[in-house]
Amino acid sequence: MPTNPSTTPTLVRFYDPAIQAPDPSGRTVSSILALPDTDLEHRHDYIQLLFPLPEPSPYHPTAPVIDRATFAAFRSRPDLRSRLLTSLTRMLHFYGLDLPARSQRPPARDDDDDDDDPRPEIVRGANFARASRNWVRRFDHNHLRITRIVRCLRVLGLEGHAAALFRALGSVYDGGRAGIGAKSMMFWTRAAERPLYLAPEDERDEGRGKDFLYEYEASRQAGANGDGDGGDGAREGNGQGGEGAGGKDGAA
Repeated sequence: MPTNPSTTPTLVRFYDPAIQAPDPSGRTVSSILALPDTDLEHRHDYIQLLFPLPEPSPYHPTAPVIDRATFAAFRSRPDLRSRLLTSLTRMLHFYGLDLPARSQRPPARDDDDDDDDPRPEIVRGANFARASRNWVRRFDHNHLRITRIVRCLRVLGLEGHAAALFRALGSVYDGGRAGIGAKSMMFWTRAAERPLYLAPEDERDEGRGKDFLYEYEASRQAGANGDGDGGDGAREGNGQGGEGAGGKDGAA
């Protein structure tokens, strides 16, 4: 698919299999995914590129964020979503989880509602006992990364895979018996279930979400209601209470 580098968003060029643009450090998607687990654990400036968000990262403030054009590109192009699935598969292995082959393809449509697509599943991998030591604990920086991954998948059109990851996390969490803190589970739940315009770290909707995400949620709501009038329903206060959290707690 021909693209104009001068107008194509940075994240699209980074993920486009025909362009494979490097990041400012000269890394491509493929080179990042080829890093050993020790590097994935100790480096902190790649996760924002592999799994971008609409919100800037407090840890990597210069990392590109999802804008309207990036949102539209991923939701209209299966090749971009397929590359995002490749990133997901690598990070799942890092966490001791596995995406079975039948789930390793992007949905036919961006909303994962196509009845012809089997529901994606994420299961524990053969390396779970070893890999889970990196993150199955009360506090860990990987919990922030996981929040980011769940939200990114939803925003960029892999909502079924986000839901599958959330189910897998719930199984690992096991009602808190695994030792993961309740606050981490709260953020994972927010990332998986809130309207897309409401970031996990926000306590309530104060109108700070991206306009294209409000518009998307309004469109979904209108479709669910069987009419074409999304109105301002998506902007009505939709905050969820819970433990206080700053931006640094929600996503890496």
